[in-house]
Amino acid sequence: MTVLLSKEVYFTVIAACVRFANKKIPKVDWKEVSGIFIGKYVGDSENKDLYVSAAYPIMHDTFDPNSSTDQYDPRNVIDGFEYSDEDHESFALIDEEAFTRGEFTVGWWHSHPGFRVMLSGFGDRKTTLFYQAQNPLAIALVFNPDRLIRQIELPQKTGDPIKQLKNDPGFKIFRLKDPNDQYSNFYEVEYRIEGFENEEQMVRMAQKLVIDITNFFPGEAIFETYEKFIKERLNELNSLLQGTEEYLNTLTRKGETHRIIEVLDNQTREIRRYVGETYIKIENIKLFMNYLEYKERSILIPKIEKILREWDENIANLNLKLEEISKTH
Repeated sequence: MTVLLSKEVYFTVIAACVRFANKKIPKVDWKEVSGIFIGKYVGDSENKDLYVSAAYPIMHDTFDPNSSTDQYDPRNVIDGFEYSDEDHESFALIDEEAFTRGEFTVGWWHSHPGFRVMLSGFGDRKTTLFYQAQNPLAIALVFNPDRLIRQIELPQKTGDPIKQLKNDPGFKIFRLKDPNDQYSNFYEVEYRIEGFENEEQMVRMAQKLVIDITNFFPGEAIFETYEKFIKERLNELNSLLQGTEEYLNTLTRKGETHRIIEVLDNQTREIRRYVGETYIKIENIKLFMNYLEYKERSILIPKIEKILREWDENIANLNLKLEEISKTH
């Protein structure tokens, strides 16, 4: 059985993990991220694959060696990573949404930022066991952003060499050999990522996403970041319009009206170039909303959509403003 991952699923895992572990954050502050997979089985009984349709980021945290629990359910604790009440609500809502589409939870994923891709410690196995106890074919994906960026596999033990990789997606998928034994060993599961022409293109696009997330998808103060960006872009756009009008007024005063058409064309191109650059960033913001932790979405998305509307409303009047400037000269 092969696990089929869409490009959107792969990019969601990358973005959610890199958001809290990237070169702009000191390594000591890198945080692990975890989430769940939704999907279904495709094919017939003799040739059945697991199709993962969605990845949902649930939480991020740092390891707390003093955290422990007697409860079996790993949705309470993963190696010291504690889920909140909001996270539990997220699980329920995601399950309910999946059920309406004829899908269900097919496993979980988490990050190992800067260290080896494997099911590490008792907690990873215990969590995987939880999912496999409900579905023996459930999967566990482990992703390391460094593995994707540097294309290396870290040694299993001290003294072993670092292995150079090529076109590696930065993760592996595992299952426990015995889904009834929390001490069971694990094995790698075959997978295929769909939506790319080839593996080289996949890695190139994934590494570009890492850069975009690092630069424009912060772990903290995300709304404040985007609000500041939009306000700065609006102020700059207004400055460009005002500067254009003042430039044309200066030409009129100097009796150089023959230059107005040329200058207006140049300024209009500059303004539209600026708008185009902003549009690309805004499209990134809209895309990044899909990578938010589930519990963040109901609060952040409406607020961010509101500030994006401010930009849209101003751009809707841009042609009118340019026409007014042209008519007055």
